[in-house]
Amino acid sequence: MTTVAQIAAKAIGAAQKAIPDAVHAATLTRTVQGAYNATTGAYATTTTSQTGRAVVDSERPVGDVFEEYVVGAGDELILLEGFTSCAENDTLTFAGRTRIVRKVQDILAAGSLFFCVAR
Repeated sequence: MTTVAQIAAKAIGAAQKAIPDAVHAATLTRTVQGAYNATTGAYATTTTSQTGRAVVDSERPVGDVFEEYVVGAGDELILLEGFTSCAENDTLTFAGRTRIVRKVQDILAAGSLFFCVAR
């Protein structure tokens, strides 16, 4: 059985061949706060990164995907493919830009294809 991840990878791959400037290699970075260390007065943190591809959707209004979201200056709707997770406050880096993920939708709850709003 073909998975959502396989279909998405094939579709984004075809788009990348046809329009190379539209599909960008991307990195999602997540920093998670751990336990508090009373000696140092700081929290431990763990940082993880994953790679995939990003496509900025400049045609569809953010409200079409995130109806309740109030769009701010600089917000972009971005399709993410090839990642295993995406969460609010992740750092998204692509095409020489760094954005913070503000809102996420796991498309078809597949865990491999996401819409996000990033600023």
